Amino acid sequence: MFVPRQAVSRLLQQTVRRYHDGHFKPPTMDDLPVPRGSWQAQYDANQRRYNTALFLGLAFATTTFIVAKSSGLLYLNYSPPKTLD
Repeated sequence: MFVPRQAVSRLLQQTVRRYHDGHFKPPTMDDLPVPRGSWQAQYDANQRRYNTALFLGLAFATTTFIVAKSSGLLYLNYSPPKTLD
């Protein structure tokens, strides 16, 4: 069975532009989640977690810097080297 080219292209064109099935309901404010609990309690818990991560990161970076400096792996070029070699 031979189907004309225009009919096939028209069929494909229509299906490409069909973004939803026809039962589309536009979103409203009622679809948004409803907040629960105290925002201040959640904010304080988040800040406690963020501050813990900050301080652990600073402690790790400081420890790494001190170990690298004391082992001689890190040279900060405070002054010219004692020898040119």
